[in-house]
Amino acid sequence: MLRVMVFIDGMNLYHGLKEGGTRTDVNFHKFSEKLAGTNRLIRTYYYHAPYDQTGEPQRYREQQKFFDKLHRTPFLTLRLGRLVPRAGTFIQKGVDTLLATDMLTQAFKGNYDVAVLVSGDGDFEPVVEGVKEAGKNVIVATFNVNRSRSLFKSADNWIELSPSYFQGCY
Repeated sequence: MLRVMVFIDGMNLYHGLKEGGTRTDVNFHKFSEKLAGTNRLIRTYYYHAPYDQTGEPQRYREQQKFFDKLHRTPFLTLRLGRLVPRAGTFIQKGVDTLLATDMLTQAFKGNYDVAVLVSGDGDFEPVVEGVKEAGKNVIVATFNVNRSRSLFKSADNWIELSPSYFQGCY
């Protein structure tokens, strides 16, 4: 049985769910187990960035409820970057770096055989290549609309996320 770790780019997944008209109240343990298939799920890492408590108090409270749910999810670690204001909106900083570092570190420590990357962000293509050079397999799970061509080419395999894929994951 292969050992699987799941690395979820939270914002990328959220937008994919919203754009696809899919519910966002995913049970991440069930989702991760489905991604792992018949293999052994070791851990899920979920990456996001918190809203500012003083600048966005309502959004912050709602997000904290979501983070509390994640903290109660078996075998899931929440990793947080930060939000930085830019041009009237906010952008995440440090989230991709955390994900890339964890994916590579866990690969080189030999803690998994297969990484499942839940993201369509082409910026992760070098990370996928690095993990493969460490002798690990990489499966990328993403919505077709979010799929990067370079990431698609570098992955060992793909899982296409769709509304029907999430059946049984709520």
